[in-house]
Amino acid sequence: MNASREKREELHEAYVRELEPAQARLRKRLSGPGDPQLDGSVESLDAVNAWFLTRILEPREAETADLPSWWDPASPTAESDVPGSGPFTSGQLALIEEMQAYVGEVMTNARPDATWVIYKGHKLDFRNGQTMLQTGKGMPFAVQGIVYGEALGAFLYRREVPVKQLSELVRTALAR
Repeated sequence: MNASREKREELHEAYVRELEPAQARLRKRLSGPGDPQLDGSVESLDAVNAWFLTRILEPREAETADLPSWWDPASPTAESDVPGSGPFTSGQLALIEEMQAYVGEVMTNARPDATWVIYKGHKLDFRNGQTMLQTGKGMPFAVQGIVYGEALGAFLYRREVPVKQLSELVRTALAR
């Protein structure tokens, strides 16, 4: 990220501030009798991720949502019909944001010492400036990138994303 330090801090604070509202929106979405239970445990991730990977495949042109703070507002969403836009609609981006927030909740429940940090790596690292979750020593966990990557794999590339992949990554990060 080529933004100034102040802008990176502003985006980081916005990301962290949006976590609880995104968690609340996901809980509202998943309040039906057959929906996965959002108990904040690592064990719940597989069922929630299976639901997420199914729902992300459903384009939501009719459903518009506010763009998450991590999305570049200059990048048009899929429903804008601007050439080169997408791949996701604002509704799908909201779903991705909600899933990111839930993964963060699961991880901070399991590791109360986990903290949201602004990643700073090598000057050419594309992840510089991103908000990540530090769960111990070593590389912080890129919640945003991992969930967004799953959505890209399933929706854009039409790949079968293993449901357990996310929970395995989370367990590995929590073990550090």
